[in-house]
Amino acid sequence: MSFRIALAQINPTVGDFKGNRQKILMSIRRAKGEKAKLVIFPELVITGYPPKDLLHKKEFLENNREVLEDIIGETEGIGAVIGFVDFYREEVTENVYDVSSPFSQRRLVLHNSACLIQNCKILGKVYKVNLPNYDVFDEKRYFSPGKESPLFEIEGEKIGINICEDIWVDRGPSEEQVRKGATIIINISASPFYAGKREIRRNVISHKAKENKVPIIYLNMVGGQDDLIFDGSSYVFNKEGKLIAKGKSFEEDFVVIDALDGEEVVYEENTIENIFEALVLGTKDYVKKNGFCKAVIGLSGGIDSALTTVIACEALGSKNVLTLLLPGPYSSKGSVDDAKRLSRNLGIDFRLIDINKIYEAYLKSLKEHFKGLTEDVTEENIQARIRGNILMAFANKFNSLVFSTGNKSELAVGYTTLYGDMAGGLAVISDVPKTLVYRLADYYNKMKAGKIIPDEILSKLPSAELKENQKDSDDLPLYEILDDILDLYMEEGLGSEEIIKKGFDRTVVLDILKKINRNEYKREQIPVGLKITPKSFGFGRRMPITNKFEK
Repeated sequence: MSFRIALAQINPTVGDFKGNRQKILMSIRRAKGEKAKLVIFPELVITGYPPKDLLHKKEFLENNREVLEDIIGETEGIGAVIGFVDFYREEVTENVYDVSSPFSQRRLVLHNSACLIQNCKILGKVYKVNLPNYDVFDEKRYFSPGKESPLFEIEGEKIGINICEDIWVDRGPSEEQVRKGATIIINISASPFYAGKREIRRNVISHKAKENKVPIIYLNMVGGQDDLIFDGSSYVFNKEGKLIAKGKSFEEDFVVIDALDGEEVVYEENTIENIFEALVLGTKDYVKKNGFCKAVIGLSGGIDSALTTVIACEALGSKNVLTLLLPGPYSSKGSVDDAKRLSRNLGIDFRLIDINKIYEAYLKSLKEHFKGLTEDVTEENIQARIRGNILMAFANKFNSLVFSTGNKSELAVGYTTLYGDMAGGLAVISDVPKTLVYRLADYYNKMKAGKIIPDEILSKLPSAELKENQKDSDDLPLYEILDDILDLYMEEGLGSEEIIKKGFDRTVVLDILKKINRNEYKREQIPVGLKITPKSFGFGRRMPITNKFEK
């Protein structure tokens, strides 16, 4: 390679045109200072990703174009690859009287695009060819696919530019560009994280570079956007498929490369560390990008609320986290003591509010109406809902966000209370299975080289403490079994009979799947949850609530 290239791995926010523009221009100026001839930005960096139905708003599209025009004027002496939305009007033949979608948008063609700019001029545009339409991706709803994969010449190099999904496809745009004579492939991406994806991504791109005998520069977005977490981890591979440069993980970075034949970069992935860092970044960005700075958490003395609290402290700082200890009639002294100890270990403010009198007032008010009826889950849920109300009161009064603390295993089978422990603005660990909760807590203690999360929290039997001597295992199988079945059902897509053939008890399997399917209505009402597994209970899993299929 005969010139210097800069990779601007930045953290945009959807719709923040002013902020995104500023980040882009700062990176262009930095690239000029580093004597780079080309600076590369992520997919849809101007709008942020994914913009979803904001793409139906004409002003949103026009703002995106205005920012691009501003950027063009700042590229004297340098080239830039910018992700943006290109759009133009086109005659249509479909039913324009369909009032279920915006009339004006049916006359617009939108492309997920990359613009190559140099010396204040547009050298060309590239349209994304392969539009993903699975899991959390819904691009065919908005964009039209590109049909060509052009080359551009810069400083004597023939450069092929493509966008995200295009690099994952066999015999796709990269191969076409290589056949045309490309000497460098650049892929700009907004590829969200889940556990294990980094290894898959690295292997795919390394193989493609080696197979096509061409260097590949892969620039990925970083940052949290609602449920999605973009990990950055941009890559540069030489034509042998060896990694020669890498962007930082879960933070902004600026990488400058002078050659595409440098020393191989060797590093090891730590899946648990990656998940923890992803949760911290997702939490931090969700809170700050939505205009908050503080969190309120109900700290029970259990492992789930403990993990949620330490993630909150890492993301926001201990001074911005308030824990509420809300013991009721069945809360053990040990749990209250454990919650106090964790709060003190973290140096965070905590308040203790006994809910017994409030609970007794509820029961007294309902006594006449419930006369002759046996106590059941109703009375248990009242306790959880009292706690939810108190948490929300503190959030309102102190302009904070409540973090709900339910894990994926509980949410799967509905072992949670609507408007109680599900109340909140962010479900931090809603995609973390219970067995993984313990591994993350253990990782955190090792990272801090101490017992920040007390051993008592790590070792006690899980319990909601809503009735006498209650344990989770009274109503659920062991979490090791539940999580294995959940993984087979959710991530591998196996049905009941296939799971049973793996050696699981038929009664247990059928009961779990029945609970999963009967609790869609609860999961529809949970706060936004951070996605860290291949298949979360979120936008990427769209199930009917009214449904009799339970296999």
